[in-house]
Amino acid sequence: MTGNLQVISIAGGLLRLSQPLNPNTQASLMFLSDGGPVLGKAEMLSPVSWTEQPFRFVALDQNNQRNLQLGIQAHLSQNSDEEQWIAKYRSTLVHRAPPPKEALKIVLGSIAFGVLVVVSAAQFFHFQLLK
Repeated sequence: MTGNLQVISIAGGLLRLSQPLNPNTQASLMFLSDGGPVLGKAEMLSPVSWTEQPFRFVALDQNNQRNLQLGIQAHLSQNSDEEQWIAKYRSTLVHRAPPPKEALKIVLGSIAFGVLVVVSAAQFFHFQLLK
């Protein structure tokens, strides 16, 4: 039977299966971790849903345990790197200077110039009418 590994730890994990196995069933598990292949014996626990079933390792030799530990550590350090990047990004957003108000200055300057043109034109025509 094949399945997908959803969660893993040194003690066991959670599998997504097409149908759950009977609790206490002994099974051989094989999967690839970032630390290398892991092959061990596991005891299936009571299913948590129709497709998800936890397990606990009952036999895992030193090489497979080392591969599992290396895989978990690699995943944790990857998360740590991602969390550091996110923290740096958030810090940049918080400490960033407010954006320049160039657009507002241009709009207000254009409005002021337009008002000046209209007032000047009005005065020009007003003086033309008085002559």
